[in-house]
Amino acid sequence: METQPTSVVNRDEGAASQPAPPEKKPRRHDIDWLRVLLFGLLIPFHVAIGVYWSTYGDAINPNITDDPEKRLEIANEGNDYSAESISPVSMFLHWMHQWRLAALFMISGMGTAFAFKRRTWGTFLTERLQRLLVPMFFGMWTMGFLGGIFTGSVDLEGNNAFETTEAFILHIFVTSFVFWVPLFGKIIALGHLWFLWNLFLYSLLLVPVFHFVKKYPEGRLARLCRSSFTIKSGLGIFVLLPVLLSTTELVFKPWFPGFIGIGYEWFWYLVFFLFGYMCIVAKNTYYQFIDKHRVAITAVTVLLTLTFVWMRVQQSNDGIPYIDGGWLENGIIHNEMTILACFIHSFHAWFWCLTIFSWGALLLNKPSPSLSYLNQGVYPFYIIHMPITFAGLSIAKEYNVTGILAVLLGCFVVTTGCWLAFELVRRTRISRYLFGIKEIQKHSRIIQNVPEL
Repeated sequence: METQPTSVVNRDEGAASQPAPPEKKPRRHDIDWLRVLLFGLLIPFHVAIGVYWSTYGDAINPNITDDPEKRLEIANEGNDYSAESISPVSMFLHWMHQWRLAALFMISGMGTAFAFKRRTWGTFLTERLQRLLVPMFFGMWTMGFLGGIFTGSVDLEGNNAFETTEAFILHIFVTSFVFWVPLFGKIIALGHLWFLWNLFLYSLLLVPVFHFVKKYPEGRLARLCRSSFTIKSGLGIFVLLPVLLSTTELVFKPWFPGFIGIGYEWFWYLVFFLFGYMCIVAKNTYYQFIDKHRVAITAVTVLLTLTFVWMRVQQSNDGIPYIDGGWLENGIIHNEMTILACFIHSFHAWFWCLTIFSWGALLLNKPSPSLSYLNQGVYPFYIIHMPITFAGLSIAKEYNVTGILAVLLGCFVVTTGCWLAFELVRRTRISRYLFGIKEIQKHSRIIQNVPEL
């Protein structure tokens, strides 16, 4: 008899709180859309650099053909198959590379901010292990092996089933050993999966910060995040944060060239990851800022893009990798041009991120029945796409398809192959686990149904 009133009160309280808990904010769908779109750019970008640069070697580069007429035609177009080229295509690809990954690390920091709100630090790290390291190692062993077959680093010609299995097991042991070699070992073993390893390290390193902000939501750190968006004239966002990015380049860039997540880029992307986290901690202050300054941000971004193009031309003329770093090989620690390049590079990347997020907030904050499905495909597409890219380039080379047609053919092969693979792996619990697909929970917010990168 005495428990009935308590029970009734609890039911009433639950019924009253379930429809719209007062602490919950409306879901921002723009972050999810940007995650999908930016990861989607991986496909055309990785296909294009395999066509217009010698990134994956001559064996699968369709532009490097044995047909003398086609070689002469391509040579006349000024394509030297290198990232240092100042041909329009190479410039476009290099420009895209400056902000694409930076924006992805910011989105990953945003997703981390959402994830940590609902978890203890122990639960968070456990999920990081499962969601990042399991797909990473699985992809390293399987996709790395498949990629090696297409690039020629794994030779299975004439092998029977036993010999193929033996080669696969050897690949697992070799890559697992090489993985622990400092710096470049991770790149050799992981290939395109370095992104997952960096995310894990950033998450591990910053857990004390996440925990402190969660414990003290109005504490000094949380207020500092919000104050970055409220400094007079936007100096915090327009000047102080990109100067911090530039500082990481000034310190580390002379010694380490930019190379997929190591060297100076390790620190650079860490700062972008932290900035993304700060944006969500800042709550409405962040969105109010980018809404208010959208036009100004876009105008400055255009000017910085022109400045970046100028610096790339100077880089080509002088033969010094001002943008890419590693100047010690040229006998330089710093000079006027390298210092200027550090600031141009960081400001250019930062303002492009602001432009993307500001226009995304305006145009993409819309729910869609397909959004949850697309978000589930982010990890599988990312993990699987590289060996299929090599396959697409091999097909283009086999049939003498070059230039933009090779890019279109490669994108079609990769998109189709990744989609078919995703449809297969999403249907069982074990394959979802291996590819980092989070189990769908009914009646949960979209952010709970997608990879929190």
